[in-house]
Amino acid sequence: MDDVSELRRREVKTYFDVIARGGSDRRIRARSFHNLGEWAAADYERMSGTLRDANATSSFSFLGRDADRYAETIEFLDDAGHEIVLHGHRHVSCSEIGYDLVHENLSRGLNAIEDAAGVTPPGFISPGQDVNAATLRAVRDLGMDWVLGRTEAEVPPDIDFLEPAHPYDLIFLNEGADPDAAFDRIREQTRPGAALLFHPNMLEYYDASEEYKAWIQETNPVTIGTVIAEGGVGMINDAMRPLRIE
Repeated sequence: MDDVSELRRREVKTYFDVIARGGSDRRIRARSFHNLGEWAAADYERMSGTLRDANATSSFSFLGRDADRYAETIEFLDDAGHEIVLHGHRHVSCSEIGYDLVHENLSRGLNAIEDAAGVTPPGFISPGQDVNAATLRAVRDLGMDWVLGRTEAEVPPDIDFLEPAHPYDLIFLNEGADPDAAFDRIREQTRPGAALLFHPNMLEYYDASEEYKAWIQETNPVTIGTVIAEGGVGMINDAMRPLRIE
């Protein structure tokens, strides 16, 4: 039997933990699509055009396991003035992970993106958002600048930590809000210094793309790094597939 790495097992567990929570048929159908409906290069290019027209920028999260698949897209987004953010090598929860494994996950992800696209992500967003002390130490030890997530641990003084708005788009929509209602609630979260997480592939699934574009045009968001350094309303887009067995 082929060896199955701990990171691969953890990625499957992270996704199955979400599925095991159950929920409505609406939520289960959405989660099934989420693991299949991944964006292609043309989708990112279209998104970049929407941002350009609104005089806006965004952070985009990528996984190291998909760095070769998205190498040209990562280069394109970086050249267009957007920010590339590490989501790990694999989509692994960081709420209860040991230092050695999280260090492996982050370092492999960083190296994969750097090798494939020549871009070094300055920050990390944790799958599931929860971050433990071991993850914060690994981020610091790898020389990254910031973390986007939620934590009860003490944040090392040499990294920045920003908590994203919660609930976020997918939660509102999975719980039954229509696109207008979901973005009404997102507008309530939209204020200087806020960081808002979006899943644009799932916004397409819920026919919420037009409401999303309207929000971008009225908000003129910026990257997470810009929010930390200068202020503004931050935006990060995550269109990654949460589970890839191969």
